[in-house]
Amino acid sequence: MIKINQIAEVQFGLYKKKSKKGDTKYLTTGHFDNFLNPTLFDDSFINITGKDTKFLLQPNDVILTGKGQRIFAWSYDESFGKVVPSSLFYIIRADAALIDSRYLAAVLNSGRKRYELELLGVGSSIISIAKNDVLDFEIPLPSIEEQQKVINVLALLEEEISLTNQLLEKKKALKKGVLNELITNKIEL
Repeated sequence: MIKINQIAEVQFGLYKKKSKKGDTKYLTTGHFDNFLNPTLFDDSFINITGKDTKFLLQPNDVILTGKGQRIFAWSYDESFGKVVPSSLFYIIRADAALIDSRYLAAVLNSGRKRYELELLGVGSSIISIAKNDVLDFEIPLPSIEEQQKVINVLALLEEEISLTNQLLEKKKALKKGVLNELITNKIEL
């Protein structure tokens, strides 16, 4: 086990008022679906000024909710574009030579580690995790090769889940179509 402060720097996200236009996506916890995929950016942008550039997510960064009801982590991918997380998140700037951010996010999202993070949170209605607790949080750290194996297995499972969801949506559409045909007597039983 290794502490996060041994493999990464941790800082708060940026507090800024969001708008419908801007040059950078501004992430809040409400932008993540049940599968922890960021969505819905119609009205969540900011303009980055010089002092704000330190909050721009970089390759191998992970964000972790530090406040709120839903504790989760997300690994930034450059294909997502310019992104700044809100102050509800911690930015974990991981050392790529030691850990892959996708592995780190997966570990932090695992049932056991998420539970441990929730136990660290204080507050009766809104959970808040202290920065020192994030820095001292312990995670398993196998070799980069082993981390890649974990990432590959998880990617295959994500793909299978996505295909299953697509199949389910098609079956629901088929059911509606068949029901419509049965109701209008276009199909005889």
